[in-house]
Parts: sequence; structure tokens; C-alpha cells
Amino acid sequence: MEERRRKAEYRSSIRSKTLIRNALVSLMQEKPFEKITITDIVRRADINRGTFYAHFKDSREVLERIRADALAEMKQAICSVSADIVIRNPEPLLRKISEFLSEDSTYYKMLLSTSGIQDFLNEIKRISLEYVMGSDYAKKQLDKESFASRLDFLISGIAGVYYDIVLGLIPQTLDTAPSFICRILKPYLPK
Repeated sequence: MEERRRKAEYRSSIRSKTLIRNALVSLMQEKPFEKITITDIVRRADINRGTFYAHFKDSREVLERIRADALAEMKQAICSVSADIVIRNPEPLLRKISEFLSEDSTYYKMLLSTSGIQDFLNEIKRISLEYVMGSDYAKKQLDKESFASRLDFLISGIAGVYYDIVLGLIPQTLDTAPSFICRILKPYLPK
């Protein structure tokens, strides 16, 4: 009986957190994050303030949780392909990233248009750099400093292209992005 009660409480907690996160995402499509109040969130989620405060201390914490979850999912996508393969042919990884972003492009557009997004993008770059620098290919490079700088430049460019595509700033789609980016990268990839 006790086990059943704990499971029900857990499901209720997950449900409440999901309602809160979805409410914030929905509200952020209507107005800037800075103008969203706890009252706005609890009304949209159709929960009481006590439920909100049982899970989060403020709206910033909700946004940070959303970003942390998105970052964990992005890290999983990045690390799902061998770094040594990515160095020679980044298209499979770029396809995974495009598919990941396409699953909920409205959500990621909202996330990328919030204030403070630069920290999120820098974390994706850091994860990507560490991932590739840990490859056998990177370890064999004699001039690691130069290799890391070139890699940082390329990763920043790729992140920038995806950022601009998601926000609709360039006439490119997530479907065509991997082949487009690979054509640009081709001269920089090892033979």
C-alpha cells in the first residue's frame, strides 16, 4: 500500500512539473520571460501557488530546468556518434541534431529566443569541444592548440547556423542544414 502511494505521489510530481514547464513555454511564446509572473504560470498550468513552490522557487529556476533538460538531450545526441567518425564525416551527427531540433522546433525557437541563452549555447560548444578533443584523432594532433582553435571556430559556426535556422534568420531548413553545413566544412575535414 505504501509503495502504491509513493508511486502515485511521484506521478503527481512529474505531472505538476510538466504542467509548470509547459505553461512557461506557452507563455514565453506570448511575451518576454521577464514579464511572466508566477501568477501567470499557475493560471496557465491550472495549479495552485503551493504546487508551484513545492517544485520551484521562482520562474528562473523553471527556465533553468528546461535548459538543463534540453542540454542533457543535446549532449546525448552529440555523444551518440563516435567523435572519430564525426571528425571525418559530421553529417550523421548533424542529421541527429537536425532531427532533435525538428521534433519540437517551436519549443527550441522559444528557448533560443530567451534572454541568457548565450550561457546555454556556450555549454553546448564546451560539450562539443570536449567530446571531439577526446577523440583518437585529436589526441594524435601535434599542435593541439591550433587544432582546438580551428575546432572551436568550426563548432561556433555550426552552432550559429543552427541558431539562425531555428530562429528563421536565414533561408535554410533543418532538413537541408546537414548537407549545407558539410559542404562548407569539406575543405576543413581530414582526408
